[in-house]
Amino acid sequence: MNKVLLSLCLVAAVFVSGCAQSKSGQSMFSAFGGSADVFNPWLNDKLPTSRQLSKDGTTILGSIGGGAQSIQGETRHRPHWKDEVYPIVFGSRTAAHEILVLLDFANPASETLWKEVVNASSRLSPNDVKIVVFGKNSELYGTDLTGLLIWIVHERKGQAMAYLSYALARWNEVKAAQKRQGRVKVFANEYDSTAKTSDLPIHYGCMSRLNPPVRSQDELALSRYNYDAGNINMYQATQVSSYYSAEPPCVIVDGKVLGSARSAEILNALRK
Repeated sequence: MNKVLLSLCLVAAVFVSGCAQSKSGQSMFSAFGGSADVFNPWLNDKLPTSRQLSKDGTTILGSIGGGAQSIQGETRHRPHWKDEVYPIVFGSRTAAHEILVLLDFANPASETLWKEVVNASSRLSPNDVKIVVFGKNSELYGTDLTGLLIWIVHERKGQAMAYLSYALARWNEVKAAQKRQGRVKVFANEYDSTAKTSDLPIHYGCMSRLNPPVRSQDELALSRYNYDAGNINMYQATQVSSYYSAEPPCVIVDGKVLGSARSAEILNALRK
């Protein structure tokens, strides 16, 4: 009987939460502000989440010993969880200004947008501005490449932006080569990301380009890490996308969505 009651209570909690959201017609994010740093785990103990329950749902869940889920609670056991939910590729954790870059490896425009971000960064001070990347990838292998970006953030300092430039360009190169051959693939796994049999999958090629390169005996473990870290980041990318009502590729400067912005627009947004 206890198991039955537990199940009913859980169903009720979800139902009450769903009703609360549908009545308002708005995202559960509405309780939060829209300024910079709301997703920054280095500065905030609580981050925005669309998984919030209504007041009644919270009460019901608490009565059976449950609690609200959060990205912090579910990932805090991971040594680099903060980098996974908020990978800073340029600047300091506490820089006053924030540029969020929402990318989709499978969208060719992501490479173009990223070039504009890199151009803008050449005129920015890392003491004043931070650049953070989120991968909301519509093709699964992009999630692995986002995971490698995160590993580079904490293990190969200063190389993350160059890696991302190469990886996005290489993705588009392989897709173009496949198109010329008449066999474009969805990049569901690493071996889809090759144009000919002698090609290395994108992330293996990237590993060899790092300084120092990833040792061959570490590649398998790193590939597993990439998958996990990339999925954690993709969850946060979905949260960021919902919070700002924005889809990749786009840039969000201090809480303002710029879309497919040029570097001059990014710099101008920082001055306002």
